[in-house]
Amino acid sequence: MLKILFPKNIIQLLPLLGVYIIVVLLFSNNDFFGDESRHYHYAQNITKGFYESSDNPSFRNGPGYPMILAPFIAIGTDLILPKLLNALLLFLALVYFKKTIDLFTKNKLALLFVYMLGLYPPIIRYTPLLYSEPLTYLTFCGMAYHYCKATLVKHYDWKDILIAAAYLGLLVLTKIIYLQVILASLFFLGIISIWKRNNEVKISLLVLGCGFLFITPYLFYAYTLTGKPLYVGTGGGEILYHRSTPFENEFGSWFSREDILNGQNPDYIPSSGVYEDLTELSKNHREFYMSIENMSHIERDSVFKAAAIRNMKEHPVKYLKNTLTNIGRFAFHYPFSYRAQSINTFGFMLPNAVLTFLWILSIYPFFITRKTFPFAIQSLMVFSLIYAGGIILLDARGRHALIMAPTLILFFSYIYMNIIKIKVN
Repeated sequence: MLKILFPKNIIQLLPLLGVYIIVVLLFSNNDFFGDESRHYHYAQNITKGFYESSDNPSFRNGPGYPMILAPFIAIGTDLILPKLLNALLLFLALVYFKKTIDLFTKNKLALLFVYMLGLYPPIIRYTPLLYSEPLTYLTFCGMAYHYCKATLVKHYDWKDILIAAAYLGLLVLTKIIYLQVILASLFFLGIISIWKRNNEVKISLLVLGCGFLFITPYLFYAYTLTGKPLYVGTGGGEILYHRSTPFENEFGSWFSREDILNGQNPDYIPSSGVYEDLTELSKNHREFYMSIENMSHIERDSVFKAAAIRNMKEHPVKYLKNTLTNIGRFAFHYPFSYRAQSINTFGFMLPNAVLTFLWILSIYPFFITRKTFPFAIQSLMVFSLIYAGGIILLDARGRHALIMAPTLILFFSYIYMNIIKIKVN
């Protein structure tokens, strides 16, 4: 009876759903943490018929996850319900991931790689929070499956192309940096298509192009509020400002406005309990922040960007150092400014070190078999590396590396099951 109700792929992964539900029930609470309050704020706005106010708009993240939260807020449910939905979203992402691997191999070892992703500690950490990571996983894995499936047939499978594009569009609405990733990918693929016009390249262009069209209503909405095309984030300038910090005791990690303005107050409690004394941070930046306090969010963003560019030009060596530390934060969640490191860092560092090591080991086998290596997996790898490069130029940290895990595992799992051919009886 169970096999009739649930396909084999789902039955094999049900223990993961049980893990996610248990984590949500054990670790969720009603106190907002980090970005939870912002997602909740935007979701409240959606229930009132708008996303951001028109008088002084502030686009700090896309509407993807707030749209998921809005129905729960509209009917006044307990916040445990959307968190349990996170568990389901993450589980569905794993179902998609298993189906993607199955497109390329029948090796029994595939289930091990799916569980490697499903039990990846950093993503489990965000399941009991009102964070967008589980939705990001679902949109990416859904896009990857339908894109890979579309490239494996000789004709144009418009159903898979359009579903992949819809997932890609929702990915952008969830993580707005993927708008730049789409544009960069379209640019590179456009160049490649000049001398290589195979079916896979055309399908890739269709998915990227249709994915962009999917988000044009939101881009138009943002334009009506900001007057700027393709402008979907008012926080980028502030992030770049901290990335370009010229102070030697700072590593380029972002700090909130409240930390800057109140850090010198001995009674101030930092926005995160992991921070130590922020007196020096406030001393370094408070005067500049006070000078732009009365500006609109868009005006501040422009001033922050100008200050960041000035810092890069005047302190290029320090900016290079900040970039190197940003790579460290992206890959291993270390180091941060004014922050005591704790054992929690290992929750990012160790899993990411394992994935990075296995990926590096797979590069040489890929290189010698690159002509027969599936185009779709190569494309997803390049797509993810473009994302990594973009986020490293902004505010990279271990949380932002989560979305790299599906691509890394898909890439080296193909190597180990189809090229090196590890088999399980």
